[in-house]
Amino acid sequence: MTDHRRRHLASWVLAIGLLAGCTPGVVNTQTTTAPTETTPPTGSASASPASATPTPTSTMSMSQAAAVKTVESYFEIRDQLFDDPSRFSEAEATESLEPFVETDMLKGNLKLFAQLKKAGEHYEGAAPLAWIVTSGVFGSGVGESVNVTVCRDSRGRTLVDPTGKVLAHIKPAIREFEVRNSADGFRIAGEKEGLGEPCP
Repeated sequence: MTDHRRRHLASWVLAIGLLAGCTPGVVNTQTTTAPTETTPPTGSASASPASATPTPTSTMSMSQAAAVKTVESYFEIRDQLFDDPSRFSEAEATESLEPFVETDMLKGNLKLFAQLKKAGEHYEGAAPLAWIVTSGVFGSGVGESVNVTVCRDSRGRTLVDPTGKVLAHIKPAIREFEVRNSADGFRIAGEKEGLGEPCP
């Protein structure tokens, strides 16, 4: 990887520190912030997990805030990779995603990245998170987990071929993530279809 590319990848690192807590109930953060679609991937496995400790709010514990930040960062990095797969190598994609996902999630994302890259296809358009809801914290310390459910408003997002022809319009979806606290910080362990309020 060139020094220029490494500086880009390292400059936006959002790594999550080890956090503990046990907060019952469900929290709705109602965020509408859209991921940036044009900047290079920014994850880096070499950064210190404690460098971006989330701040608890009146409605979220530190663990819940860390889980939400992990999911938001995951979408941002993944979208940047999938928006221009030809720009990045598999090694760079791996380095960018590793701070936010566990092994199975990493393999699945790298498989799709490779398919897009080989076919010359990519995604276009924004897909902001219309709302985010967290569960309580299950367990405490290393091994604790938080379920984060999001509505992704992808009405403006499309899959296109190398000529720019639209192959698919991406439908809005509710996704639920299991975010687990490991020795290296919070990472997404699994993803599935979620339930919740109407999703645009």
